[in-house]
Amino acid sequence: MKGAKKIIDEIDEEIKDLVNTDFSYRSTTAVPNITDTALTFGNAEEKKAKIIKTCVLFVDIRGSVALTEKHHTKTMGKLYSAFAKAVVKAAHYHSGYVRNIIGDRVMVVFPSQNCFINAIECAITINHVCDKVINKQFADIDFKCGIGVDHGELKVIKVGTPKKGLEADENRGLVWTGYPANLASRLTDTANKIVGEEYYEVKRNPHNFMKLYGGFNSPLGGILGNLPIDTSNMPDYLDKVETVTMTPSEFASSINMLSPGEVYVSGGKFISFEKKTKKIDYPAILISKAVYTGYKQENPDGEDIKKKYWEKESYKVKDVKDDVYGASLTWRI
Repeated sequence: MKGAKKIIDEIDEEIKDLVNTDFSYRSTTAVPNITDTALTFGNAEEKKAKIIKTCVLFVDIRGSVALTEKHHTKTMGKLYSAFAKAVVKAAHYHSGYVRNIIGDRVMVVFPSQNCFINAIECAITINHVCDKVINKQFADIDFKCGIGVDHGELKVIKVGTPKKGLEADENRGLVWTGYPANLASRLTDTANKIVGEEYYEVKRNPHNFMKLYGGFNSPLGGILGNLPIDTSNMPDYLDKVETVTMTPSEFASSINMLSPGEVYVSGGKFISFEKKTKKIDYPAILISKAVYTGYKQENPDGEDIKKKYWEKESYKVKDVKDDVYGASLTWRI
C-alpha cells in the first residue's frame, strides 16, 4: 500500500521514543483512573505511572460461547447487560472500581485499605447475584460465573494516544501489569468449572529395599543390632503389587527403556499402566493464598473463617504455584 510507509515510520519513531523514555512510578493506595493527571503517555518526556498494592478481582461468565450459540442474540444482549450492571453495582457497593470490561469479563480493583474484606465480600455478592438473581430472571439459561481474586503489587500505566473529541476515551486506557492481575485472571478461568485431568495408574512390584540397602555396612545393619545381612540371594523386587497414580509429566519422566522391548519404571518393576481422567469440580470463587491470609487477618471473627468455609483446593490451578482456596458462598438473606 502506497501510503503505509508514512504511518509505519511514524509508529516506528513513537516506539523508539517509548523504548528510550524512562518510567517513574509513584506509590498510591487509591485506585487510579484514566483522567489521573499523575499518569502520562510519555511522548518525548518521562513516562509517569503508579504502583498500588491491593486486591484485584476478575469475574467471567461460564460457557459464554456455548450460551451464545444456544440462545437468541436478543436474549444474550439482555443477559450481558444484566451481568455487567450487576457487577458494576456490586463493585461500587464494596468500594471497588471497575477498570476493565471486555465482553463477558470484568476487572475490579480495590483501594488498599480494607481491600481483603472488600474484595471477598464483593466476590460473594457477585456470586449471589449470579446464582440467585440473574438465574431466576433468566430461567431458561444455565447461567453461572467464575470469580478469581489475588493480592499484590500492580503497576498502572496509561497507554494509547492523547486525542480530543468524541473518540478521546476510545483511544486510551490503563494497563495493569503485575503477577496479581495475571493470577486473578487465571483463577477466574478455572472457577466454577468441571475440569477433566488426565493421570496414570501404574502397577509395579516395589523395590526390595533390604536388597538395595542391606549388607554388612548398611543402616539396616545398625537397626538390626549390627548383625550381618546376607543379601546375595534376595530378589530385587517384592512379590506384592502396588498401584501408584502419576501425572502425565511424572509418568513420562519415570519411564525408561533398558533394552528393546523392556520398559523400566522408576520405583519398582513395571507390570502395567492405565490412562484415566478424573473430573475436578471447582467452586465459584477461587482466591490466592495471599488473599486468604490477608482476609483471615482482617476478618478473624467472620463466620466463613470460623466455620472454615474456605477450603484449600486439593488440585492445582494451571500456572498457579501457591495454594488456592475456594468456596461457593452466597449471602444469607
